[in-house]
Amino acid sequence: MSVSKLFYSTSEVARLFKVNRVTIYRWAKDRKIKAYEIGKHMKIPISEVRRLLNEFGLSLTDIQDMCESSGDVELMESAQYLSETKSGKRLVIAIDDNEELLTLIEGLFERSDLKDFCNLLTFSDSLEAALQIGGEGRPDLLLLDVRMSGMDGVDLAKKIRSIYDDVKIVFMSGYPRDEIEARIRDLCVVDYLVKPFDFNTLYSLIRRTLH
Repeated sequence: MSVSKLFYSTSEVARLFKVNRVTIYRWAKDRKIKAYEIGKHMKIPISEVRRLLNEFGLSLTDIQDMCESSGDVELMESAQYLSETKSGKRLVIAIDDNEELLTLIEGLFERSDLKDFCNLLTFSDSLEAALQIGGEGRPDLLLLDVRMSGMDGVDLAKKIRSIYDDVKIVFMSGYPRDEIEARIRDLCVVDYLVKPFDFNTLYSLIRRTLH
């Protein structure tokens, strides 16, 4: 499965819990909920949405039923994502500034059994990824390009590894490994795939690493 966000907007949270959007801002200001400024917008991590569900005494079924009765398509998708990411599946995050490659990786998940035990999150912007990772929880596997604008893959891997010390890392690059070996040696990466690579190889690598 491919997902595109780990955070909810204030309007989505307000609609989910049937409160005014101003109330959400007030909760954030009073530190009753955890929120982040991303760009010019306030975002609430999905982990906080789940905590609010418990506080309100609501189940995911309650939320889904409410969304379906309202006919709010966007909110139904948000509720569905809450349900799917609660399933205990492993989280794979792919970060590459080549959007075509990300689309191919999404296709690999959709047409294989990877979607049965993994959720996939993709980013084409490494800085956006650095901001958002952590909103959902612990990533299990990173698929990282090496040379990207903004923050390069090695620096991003080190940042994420400093937070999640057991996350598995696979680099994907058009450059030979020996060109950056000194920079990645301490990361103990699972593998280094040189582009273009065989997607059967990527499939087997993900299954071997996570299943």
